[in-house]
Amino acid sequence: MTEGQQGAERLIAGRYRLLRRLGAGGMGRVWLAYDQELECEVALKELTLPEGIPEQELSARVARARAEARHAARLRNHPHVATVHDVVEEHGLPWIVMGFLPGATDLKEVVREHGPLPPAETARIGLAVLDALMAGHRIGILHRDVKPANILLTRGSAQDPSCEEGARVLLADYGISLQPDSGEPRLTGTSGIVGTPGYLAPERARGAPPSPASDLFSLGATLYYAMEGNGPFDRPSDVSTLTALLFEEPTPPIQAGDLGPVLADLMVKDPAERIGADEAMHRLAGLTAAPQAASRTPEPAPRTAETMPLPERPPASQSPPGAPSDGEGPPVAAVPAQLRHPKRPKANSGRTLGFIAAVLLLIGGGIWAGVALLNGPDTANPQAGPVLPYGNEVGLPRELRPGDCVSAAWSTERFQSLPKLKIVDCKNYPDAQVLDVNATTSLADARTNGPGVCVGLLRDQVRKMTDVQSFALVPSGPGWDNGVRNTACLLFGKTVSLYGPVADYRKHGDQIFVENSSIGDCFNTRKLGENNYARLLVDCNQPHEEQVLGYVKAPQSMKFGSWDAMYDLCVKQYGSHKDPTRDLSGWVHEEETWNDGFRFVACMVTASKEGQKLPPGSALAAVE
Repeated sequence: MTEGQQGAERLIAGRYRLLRRLGAGGMGRVWLAYDQELECEVALKELTLPEGIPEQELSARVARARAEARHAARLRNHPHVATVHDVVEEHGLPWIVMGFLPGATDLKEVVREHGPLPPAETARIGLAVLDALMAGHRIGILHRDVKPANILLTRGSAQDPSCEEGARVLLADYGISLQPDSGEPRLTGTSGIVGTPGYLAPERARGAPPSPASDLFSLGATLYYAMEGNGPFDRPSDVSTLTALLFEEPTPPIQAGDLGPVLADLMVKDPAERIGADEAMHRLAGLTAAPQAASRTPEPAPRTAETMPLPERPPASQSPPGAPSDGEGPPVAAVPAQLRHPKRPKANSGRTLGFIAAVLLLIGGGIWAGVALLNGPDTANPQAGPVLPYGNEVGLPRELRPGDCVSAAWSTERFQSLPKLKIVDCKNYPDAQVLDVNATTSLADARTNGPGVCVGLLRDQVRKMTDVQSFALVPSGPGWDNGVRNTACLLFGKTVSLYGPVADYRKHGDQIFVENSSIGDCFNTRKLGENNYARLLVDCNQPHEEQVLGYVKAPQSMKFGSWDAMYDLCVKQYGSHKDPTRDLSGWVHEEETWNDGFRFVACMVTASKEGQKLPPGSALAAVE
């Protein structure tokens, strides 16, 4: 009887029945198992240790496995991170429960079997992985081992939706890979260096501590492999590979095209000179559709609703399953009194639209991508009035610029038509704000590639906020002829208005609401009256009272004012942070907005006593 057959007879933690071994790596074995409680297949990572290991080293390895499992679990709701569901114990050792990915293939194997990928496809994979890395970096989690074998490509499984992993590009192995280690050498020793030769940042090879910049170097080397079929520093041995990594420049890529400079900037040896994540995101987004734009020389005829039917709007994402609390004893609610917010008048519907076609792009995690609505040439008599840059349906008299805020009136369901837009004061509860514009080479390029470009440009801000989506507004035909050459990338509130400016258009001292807050925002509170407070945005490098950890969607059954239940949602999602100086709290909007469908709780790290403040620097980093 084989080891796999023997193991398959085991029941782990009284719940997970092992079916067969999927693979083995340096730190353990990965099993396919059946979850008898949820009745679905999962993957179990078994921590394996050499015989006779000293007790101190044993304790250190077990603690590290648990810590890395918790790190990955905090990112489990990200659409591009392989999911960790739980950590259970069997005979004193941790077993890590992960989502099973049937048919998943890692990037290394894809390139081995099918050859190098085109630059645009490589850039799309890079965007997804970078999105996952940035989500971790925002809460102090570093990956430390980005490489082709840790990027999984999968279509998901519709047969078992309760345990489905739906994202097509997933970053795996925050120390707990879902896949075998493929026999690659790993640098794991007493020095604490973790990584893979050829993909390790040079400063890490010299013993410097890991940083977000070191993850970006590894991403650049990984994308180089995807496009060239070999690593940028590949040599016959590990020693010669590390020597090249430290002292030589990457081998010039052959087929990188416009992606080459981005990879070169990601792989700069000095981390202080290396490109940052935001700039990398911006430049990769601009390359995802480049081949399509270049190949479309004739301008296509405008599509109509008859030739391009609109898909149904996806349902709102359900609140994710919570992580177990790390706190001791039952949590005590620490939710401040309800904050009263100004009420936003409901927008009036505009007139019925004439000629409309739409492209809906879906992205992972249940958040819609931007909608580019492709209107045909304006057939109105040009002598009847001024040429409107985005057509008569939109009605704007001038081209939108970054920072502009607009109100929107929809003649049909939101985002399934062109809205009637009006430029408004950003403090007057706008429906959307322009965060970027993208210069295009032709009207056909704007219509074809504008949606994808806006998704990439606004992706990071969408991930930092809740219940928002990007929207690409392309110029009309006459507008293009009249000098409009940019696609405007707007950020819309999906359910309600933004209640103020967003991103870098807010100023310290501004009153901020849940709708326009972002993960990482720091606040001080000001009492305006009985049970009436305002949250004012402040510099996180100064003492502050609160900081946003993230957002949780409340279930439909939860009633407004269920403070204990809201607090529990935050604890389940982010763990308990209660200590003598710090606590957890929940922040919600007024009941009218809650009933309108904005059912999101902002989870906050707060100073535990009135009058105290959190120290300068990131409270999120302090939690780690």
